[in-house]
Amino acid sequence: MTREEAIAAEILRMAREDLGFAYQGGPDDEMASRLDSLQLLSLVVAVEDRFRVRLEDDDAAGTRTLAELARLLSGKGASVEAEAAP
Repeated sequence: MTREEAIAAEILRMAREDLGFAYQGGPDDEMASRLDSLQLLSLVVAVEDRFRVRLEDDDAAGTRTLAELARLLSGKGASVEAEAAP
């Protein structure tokens, strides 16, 4: 499993388990068709906290799928091994 795949799997797990979203899509499905705007915002905030990165509005707006979000996070040096913020 690549780093991007591991990050995408962790984001999917967070959406389902930590945030309680009934997200039935996979990494290549468009998030906007699966989550409402409040859920998307909650997911972005959770991702920033979990991976200790700051996503600019343009970054977050430019990602359509979990795979694209994982690619963006990977490019910012994120990894699944990173601990969640206290």
